[in-house]
Amino acid sequence: MDNALFPRIRQTTLRDISPVIHWARQHCRTPDFRWSRRIYDFQLIYVKHGEIRATIEGDLIEARAGSLLILAPWQHHRIEVLTAPHAELLGIHFDFFDGATNSHTIIADEYNPDPDAFSDMPYLGADRPIITESLLTNVSPRIISLFENVIQEWNDRQQDYDSVCKGLMIQLIGLLLRQQNEGRGTPHPKYEKRLLELVQEIRNDCSRRWSSTDMAKFLLVHEDYMSRQFKAMMGIGPNKFVQTVRHQEAKRLLRETDQTIEWISGAVGYEDFHYFSRIFRRWEGMSAMQFRKLSRTI
Repeated sequence: MDNALFPRIRQTTLRDISPVIHWARQHCRTPDFRWSRRIYDFQLIYVKHGEIRATIEGDLIEARAGSLLILAPWQHHRIEVLTAPHAELLGIHFDFFDGATNSHTIIADEYNPDPDAFSDMPYLGADRPIITESLLTNVSPRIISLFENVIQEWNDRQQDYDSVCKGLMIQLIGLLLRQQNEGRGTPHPKYEKRLLELVQEIRNDCSRRWSSTDMAKFLLVHEDYMSRQFKAMMGIGPNKFVQTVRHQEAKRLLRETDQTIEWISGAVGYEDFHYFSRIFRRWEGMSAMQFRKLSRTI
């Protein structure tokens, strides 16, 4: 299966989020139990006791008791239990939007996946994904309580349990976003002005080859430090921000001009037309030509 690093974006607001649960459970896993997979929806894993290690698209993350893992649907992940005799976990599989397809198993078949079944990534505005972290530590008791209530309601299945679960999940997501934002750093005041100028430069000229080296030189700092400062300012890494700006500009050109798709791919900074086409489909869930036709019929 192709490495789907680029989620299909869905512009939304917090008011429009309508989560639906596909699976929720408290369970124990021993060190003998490991899984390596992709999932079609989102998953929250709260480590109640013990410790686990997650490898997400090659990045190692160790989650101890009191931590929460957030797994996205398009990313390959591997989970290992590090503590004996077991780790106690709380897990919820869900989509952010009611009506999302659930006619498939939660786990994607690597040999026969359904690309259209992967859940959309909600974006709050053009540049702000709703999830910017894979791990939250020191999760608040309120979040844990909501987590446990969701699991109980979903498994008891009493009258109107789905409506109760939806309300609990809205609260849970809101508190997770609050903790995520509170944990986000703030850029050093010395670099705020230059960071804003860099952001504007990227928006004005997204076709430029914006390498990490170039962006670091713009701030006159090391690449790693630039990346941390940029994410503190925008809530998203610099390379992902460039990709987002390019995608938005490509959509504008598809809607407002009659230029060929190959010309547009070059105009937004992609030298390889086929690479642009693959990325566009991943972000939008349709080809660039299909997007152009659809945008002109609405």
